[in-house]
Amino acid sequence: MKRKKKWLLFVPAVFWIAFFLFASVPVRAEGLVRIDANKKYKGMNASFAKGYVPAIKKNTMQLVIPFLADAAVEQERLLIGVAFEQVENSPFYFKNYQKQVTPSKNGVYLYKCKIRLRRDRVNGQYPLHLFVLAKTAEGTIREEFTIYVDISDGKAAFPSDEELMEETSSDLQQEAQSLSSDTKEEIIRQPKIMIAQNDLQGKDVSAGSSVFWTLTARNCSSSQAMENMKVTMLSENKDISFEKNSWYFERIEAGKEIALSQNIIVGKKALAESVPIQMQFEYEGKTGTAYTASETVYLSVSQTQQAKLVNFAMPESFYESDADSVAFQVQNTGLAVIYNARVRLEGKGLFASEVFLGNIEAGQSLDGEMQIYAGTLNMNEQGEITDVDAEKYGDVLGRVVFSYESEQGEVIEQEQTFSTAIKKPEIVELKIEEEEDQETNQWWITVIVMTFLVLLFIICWLYLRMRHYRCCAQSRQ
Repeated sequence: MKRKKKWLLFVPAVFWIAFFLFASVPVRAEGLVRIDANKKYKGMNASFAKGYVPAIKKNTMQLVIPFLADAAVEQERLLIGVAFEQVENSPFYFKNYQKQVTPSKNGVYLYKCKIRLRRDRVNGQYPLHLFVLAKTAEGTIREEFTIYVDISDGKAAFPSDEELMEETSSDLQQEAQSLSSDTKEEIIRQPKIMIAQNDLQGKDVSAGSSVFWTLTARNCSSSQAMENMKVTMLSENKDISFEKNSWYFERIEAGKEIALSQNIIVGKKALAESVPIQMQFEYEGKTGTAYTASETVYLSVSQTQQAKLVNFAMPESFYESDADSVAFQVQNTGLAVIYNARVRLEGKGLFASEVFLGNIEAGQSLDGEMQIYAGTLNMNEQGEITDVDAEKYGDVLGRVVFSYESEQGEVIEQEQTFSTAIKKPEIVELKIEEEEDQETNQWWITVIVMTFLVLLFIICWLYLRMRHYRCCAQSRQ
């Protein structure tokens, strides 16, 4: 009877060995995300295709799973976690190992977590169910993967009677220690990390420039260190380029700081605005618990104002006391608003009021008109004659000044020079001349009278001639 029982105990062990040899290690659902089974990554003893086995040390299993996304993922983030199966003698402590994973430079979403194992774990293979949530243009997609973990450093699957007696005596003590350990972990506070210094705080970075930027992050905990820290910098602004997007720190002691430095380039067409930049922190506490945190810093981008005055054409000359108007246009050729745009004229003997155009949006233009009054060269700016004997007329060299303000209130001026002249007024005599129309009327009246007389003469001549013929005819009879 005893031999039969021993043979029956041997059958399940053979079943588990056969399952391990012939079952495929990664099981994945066909879809958006898949496990990279062909490459070995940091923290792995081999690729999945060559039989990757998670490392186990001091009752902790280090799990490293590389995922690849076959389509675009929103914000380039995958939410990955572990769903435990309620199996008998499960070696795992059931906890939340869910975290957000971003891709590395080679596009791999490397999921890492440390899973605590029970001290009284039983050797064998156990399933771990991994779930992946990804947001795409079609919506949120969930995929599940199952891997099998081989536990070989625990107790035998079927202990002998003597081992059962020994384990029974220590089960209560070990369970109490485990519960005590769990209780201590529950009250351990999460160490916080925050941005302590931003050397560009309160400063503007001009569009089209490159600048060295340093951020300092501090471990705010007074007692806990942070380990396995990864810092990722994210921005949705396509006009800002970063030299580095991520940093890695093996350990940050309590109260210590880390420097996140790099060169950044701001594109020429970057809008003048305060750009939010998100800093994501992924790290582990002293018990191996994974944490995530995020901070937002702002980068102030400024645009250099660019505007010009066009089509301002001065008359070649003015007569004293004359007034003339000059039309012009102001064009904002930059990507930032210009404020309090003005145009004024400066020239000896010429007087004009300043034209105020106000604010002009980027890419827009405004038309203006200036009324110019001409005095004499011996007048001052108030229009008063300063020297009676001085020259009153002649050439004038002056300038037109176009000015506007930046967002910071800085005044920018542009000028155009011109030349004109002030002339002495001309006296025009009014001469009254006989109108040609009267002469014209006299000759055509004369023509009509002459024509009438000629016709009258012809009629009389014809009448007399006919009368003559009649008289001749009667005398012959």
